[in-house]
Amino acid sequence: MDVPEVVKCFGTFPPKYATYLIALFGLASGGIGLAGIVLYGLIENALLVYILGRDVQMDDTLKKAVLMTIGFTSLLLTVASILLFLGATAGSRGALASGVWILLAMCLILIFSAIAAPVSCFFVKNACIIKKVSTAVMVLASIGVTIFLELWLYFLVVAQNYLNQL
Repeated sequence: MDVPEVVKCFGTFPPKYATYLIALFGLASGGIGLAGIVLYGLIENALLVYILGRDVQMDDTLKKAVLMTIGFTSLLLTVASILLFLGATAGSRGALASGVWILLAMCLILIFSAIAAPVSCFFVKNACIIKKVSTAVMVLASIGVTIFLELWLYFLVVAQNYLNQL
């Protein structure tokens, strides 16, 4: 895979050590995401009553879409980070390449789902998730997803540069 050359991650860390740090950060992020979904499942009703009040019911479609996206992203991030850590530790090109490809797949899935969410309103009217979310939440979610994707695409390029050095 052809990627731009990154000599030092954030101008500080060489690619080998940056890959270690990326793997540890990915493990922590993926673990927090998976733990958050499990904890949300345990205290779902109490949390919704506390945040939304007693009378408001949250739409199940929106809840499932958000939880599925967070869960799948966290799972892919955890698996990719384990492979990146194993690849950086043992110098294994196969594990490192697999981790990079899984990170790329995660980013592409997020990009396609961010495109498909508003486009689905044209084809399936009752499955339109975007209309059920306020504009402020939608803008903040778009900014958050953009920052998340930019960060992990940069990390992907750093890991690929380390793979090219091996």
